[in-house]
Amino acid sequence: MASMRSMVFAAVLLIGASGFALPPYELPSVEAQGLWVIDEDTIVVKILSRPESLASVLFKRSEVVVWCIGIDAPESKEPGYEEATAINRLLVEGRKVYLELDKTYRDHNGRLLAYVYLDQVGHFMVNLALVTSTFYRAYPFENTPQYNQCFLSADVNVSGCAPRSERIPAEQASRYYGKEVWVCGVVASVSCLSYGRIFLNFGKPYPNQVFTAMIDEKYTSFFDQRFGSRWENKLVGQIVCVYGVVKEYQGKPEVLPTAPTQLRSSALGVPCPRSAHTDKVQGAQLVATTCLF
Repeated sequence: MASMRSMVFAAVLLIGASGFALPPYELPSVEAQGLWVIDEDTIVVKILSRPESLASVLFKRSEVVVWCIGIDAPESKEPGYEEATAINRLLVEGRKVYLELDKTYRDHNGRLLAYVYLDQVGHFMVNLALVTSTFYRAYPFENTPQYNQCFLSADVNVSGCAPRSERIPAEQASRYYGKEVWVCGVVASVSCLSYGRIFLNFGKPYPNQVFTAMIDEKYTSFFDQRFGSRWENKLVGQIVCVYGVVKEYQGKPEVLPTAPTQLRSSALGVPCPRSAHTDKVQGAQLVATTCLF
């Protein structure tokens, strides 16, 4: 427990020094008291003041469940959940906070969707600071678009900090289960299911692929917005790099990217990370090819 507290404290210090906080489009208009933290991205606050324009949405002195939008973190019983919740607690529990709302006020569970600040001028956004922690990921939504690009740019897992991670050929991905790396190779086939899920099959066409990148239907709209409609068809026969934790599914390695910044290919206008090599191969594969910025 002591080591976890030390790690969390160090993470909070890192967040505070990261400089990713920014002034909002408008000053946060809702003043609240942080009461307690439910989990890694949900808090309970008491509304202290709000503009009359939000009188039908928020009642003064009421206690409200707030979901910090734009971020994703490990769920209960997943690795990193306790640490992520502890960071959230250290930042907001017992503190006065200031809330900024977006186009959509509540989710389907009735939680208030908000950007949470620690200052009334709006220089330190908790949501954005959390994304700079390795326990959190950017999780943009179409219904709350105001800072989507900011979250994706600040995500240390897939932005400027990520390229220091290892880059490995797709043929060797099975040696890296549980590790977060760039996996690079030639896409041999792609498929898009009727409900939107996309598969990129590396090395050989399905079902003989050596590695798969699977984009869940919850996230495909973000890739479509970034790369255009049917972007996946551009990748057949092209060198592609995908970033994430390598997992095993039915005996084969895969990565499940959730943001466009986790996918790179010159075919998409986003060159692969430096020194991403593929082995010598025939046909759909290339000979000692290196992707460079």
